[in-house]
Amino acid sequence: MSALTERQMHDLAGRLTRLRSLAFEANEAATEEAAARHRRQWADCQFASQWAETVRQYGEKNAPPWNESLRGPKPKIETEKHDG
Repeated sequence: MSALTERQMHDLAGRLTRLRSLAFEANEAATEEAAARHRRQWADCQFASQWAETVRQYGEKNAPPWNESLRGPKPKIETEKHDG
């Protein structure tokens, strides 16, 4: 491997600085994306739970519509069984 000229070393230092900056930006974006997925999952679980509770108490006609393409299959709603 040949020695680098002063100009090449300066160019290499600039490139390494840019690469470090881009790597930091990519890592930061990945972290934000993971946090957003976590918030979305939490919100979806809360929505499903509260939606099911609303349906149990007031009936599906009185609950907001369930959008399967957005939320997936409807949660199973267990109703209280009364001994008759």
